[in-house]
Amino acid sequence: MIKEALFYKDNYLKEFNTKVVDCIEKNNKIYVVLENTAFYPEGGGQPSDVGFIENVKVLHVEEKEGKIYHEIERKIEVGKDVFCRINFEERFSNMQQHTAEHIVSGVICKKYSATNVGFHIGKDFTTMDFNVSISEEQLREIEKIANEAIYKNIEIEEKIYTPEELKEIHYRSKKELKEEVRLVKIGNYDICACCGVHVSNTGEIGIIKLLKVDKYKSGVRIYMLAGFKAVQDYTNKFDQINKISTLLSLKLDEVYVGVLNQVKEIENLKKEKSILKNEILNKELDEIRPAKNIILQKDNLEMNDMKNLCNKLKEKATCISGILSNGKFIFMSDTENLKDLLEVLKKNFEIKGGGNANMIQGNVIGNPQEIIEMIEK
Repeated sequence: MIKEALFYKDNYLKEFNTKVVDCIEKNNKIYVVLENTAFYPEGGGQPSDVGFIENVKVLHVEEKEGKIYHEIERKIEVGKDVFCRINFEERFSNMQQHTAEHIVSGVICKKYSATNVGFHIGKDFTTMDFNVSISEEQLREIEKIANEAIYKNIEIEEKIYTPEELKEIHYRSKKELKEEVRLVKIGNYDICACCGVHVSNTGEIGIIKLLKVDKYKSGVRIYMLAGFKAVQDYTNKFDQINKISTLLSLKLDEVYVGVLNQVKEIENLKKEKSILKNEILNKELDEIRPAKNIILQKDNLEMNDMKNLCNKLKEKATCISGILSNGKFIFMSDTENLKDLLEVLKKNFEIKGGGNANMIQGNVIGNPQEIIEMIEK
């Protein structure tokens, strides 16, 4: 335990007075050490607190060799009495995420004889890594059990145990611990070695939402949101679905099927458009006379259409056939080494592309007419 750590005595302490005992400048960053602090240092997957010391912003907090270092925007005089404020909205959200993670991990580890091999509270979501496979169906069952723990409003127990006492307790830990250990217990759901800060009762979490499960290394990674973050995520997604339902004149529970039908209709229209476009291009091809170089400039062609058209042009061009369309290009030839042409074009235009002696393709930024003129020369 860190002696100056007030956050272990009161997880909900938002403001406090203390004294600056050291101010250090290292690697173009400024750090202060306080006589005591309620700023939680990053650790155990939980981000550090941020806030203010006087009117100086605290950017990050870390613990090294038993001391807590506060990274700040500018220097503060050593020995100065200071008033400190934590961004408690962010702190409380981290507490919600962390306690929720303990519940979910406890459920998974017991139910599937799993091991939690990773945990991180991120800006967008919290991730948990396990060494087992978990299906989408199992994920929904885990979510249900985890939320039942919230409804029971279980008191969170935090206590330090001696090595002798630990021999009688079965608890989760990512590494072997031989000294005193702080355990966080949540009813029958979980008991785990932890240095983080938590809510006092599970009811304060509000809601746990398991977003998805992905394969990760030899196991899975689960994405989670809890508390205010989960509510905000639900609000954002509901707003989006509501706008889509209004746009398509559909009921909310019809949105997925409606969008699926729209996608199919768009695909059919694309096919029809491609057929009509090819018919028009074939008629244009019939009117083109054989020539040394035949290079056309067309709007809004896909690369597949460009390739098909260029192949047909090649039958009428004795040297180079080509298509330019909205920043894309393709050139073909049976007589010229087009890799040499590509090098010439790269010297004069901004080009990303490649190919071989008979065909080159890619993207180009430049005036199409100037490109055509350069090839003609």
